[in-house]
Amino acid sequence: MSEKVNKMIACPKCSEKSETELICSMNNRSFPDMKERIFGDKFFEWKCPKCGFHGELQHPLLYNDIENKFMVYYIPDVKRKVIADEKLEKEFAECRDIKKRLVSGVNELKEKIAVLDAGADDMAVELAKYAVERIVEKSANRKVISGYFLDMDKSENTISFHFYVGNEKRPYIQTTRLEVYNRSMKIVKDYFEDFGKQPGFIKIDREWAKEAWKIYKNS
Repeated sequence: MSEKVNKMIACPKCSEKSETELICSMNNRSFPDMKERIFGDKFFEWKCPKCGFHGELQHPLLYNDIENKFMVYYIPDVKRKVIADEKLEKEFAECRDIKKRLVSGVNELKEKIAVLDAGADDMAVELAKYAVERIVEKSANRKVISGYFLDMDKSENTISFHFYVGNEKRPYIQTTRLEVYNRSMKIVKDYFEDFGKQPGFIKIDREWAKEAWKIYKNS
């Protein structure tokens, strides 16, 4: 299933308005090249047909991976932690077994797709990343500004993250043993498994990991 809408877009350079087709919902079967376009920073590209201005046209996107049974809902700068539609959940009961996540940025969209596409549990990944973040801050003597899942290699027993540290946002790659993820997975199963299965699209990010870690430590 896919959904497209046409909108009039005013060019920020020449102010000329033009009709633009936006893909608001897509699945990986109907659009097999869309994941590549998202990861290549091409999906949200926009070009003014009059003056040739290039820019990004950010808009909500529902990404549906049918084979791996997950959906990621990207809403730019969304502040809500859960978006639930009870009527939709009742009408489409088969969606209850599909993991549904909410993200507010393009980098978060790419990360969430990469994590779930790899068959990893995103809640455990966020907890592991939060734990590794503190190690990075001590090692680099810089505050971590942001961090993203990079790779999980079961043959090498490793998980890697890409952090940006300090005011200059210097890239910093940290690889650690998979035991960190496995311990995080046990925490998720013991404390947060039901939370991850609740109806609606759930925001599982650094803020969630920070709060989840507090709950675990105080339990």
